[in-house]
Amino acid sequence: MDKGAFHAAATRSGLFSQLPPAEASRLLDASSLRQFPVGQALFHQGDTPEYLYQIVSGLVRITQINSAGEQITLRIMRPGDLCCVAAFRQRSYPATATAIKATATLAWRTNSFIALTQQSPAIADNVVCIAGDRTREMLQRATEMTGKCIAQRIAASLLRLSAQAGTANADGIHIESPVTRIDLASMAGLTYFTVSRTLSAWQKQGLVKSGRHRLTILDMPRLAEIAEPRVGAL
Repeated sequence: MDKGAFHAAATRSGLFSQLPPAEASRLLDASSLRQFPVGQALFHQGDTPEYLYQIVSGLVRITQINSAGEQITLRIMRPGDLCCVAAFRQRSYPATATAIKATATLAWRTNSFIALTQQSPAIADNVVCIAGDRTREMLQRATEMTGKCIAQRIAASLLRLSAQAGTANADGIHIESPVTRIDLASMAGLTYFTVSRTLSAWQKQGLVKSGRHRLTILDMPRLAEIAEPRVGAL
């Protein structure tokens, strides 16, 4: 990807949304290009935040080690996502970000980015909107964990994962390695075996097509209905 195409891709994101050209240029000029091969961490949980990253290409897995020492997948970040906005103005990164595909990012030093938000209300507004969207997503997930049955939790997590890492093909929405069933189980707050058993049942019903390194959603409307059933449908 040449520099012009890279910058064009970078500015198609929530952070650059509706910015006046001069402010978009200033935001872009303040950034640097950083690239990460598969398996390299952008940052680690507990580290002092030095950079704020926007993904331009690739995929990034966000994980957190809980109090029991277990690694939990929180989210898959895709091009256009700001990573990790939760560390903005904080003393440490709350999670670890690891490239699961070769990833290119725009990177801003934290102090420089804070200065930009102080100088530009439009940039600050976009950051607030992104943070609000992430908070809403995490609240929705918390509600799913406590108020939904196993099938609903898996369906909701699979729909979310398809939005974060899915690609459309002739069969449906395709999710392939390096995103795994372990990620899906972690996001749903369930065991790998529970998720595998449910996916096997759904495959027999024609909802999904599951393989060793790939998963395709064949019937998105039906999956959405499982995740959010109509009143009286259960």
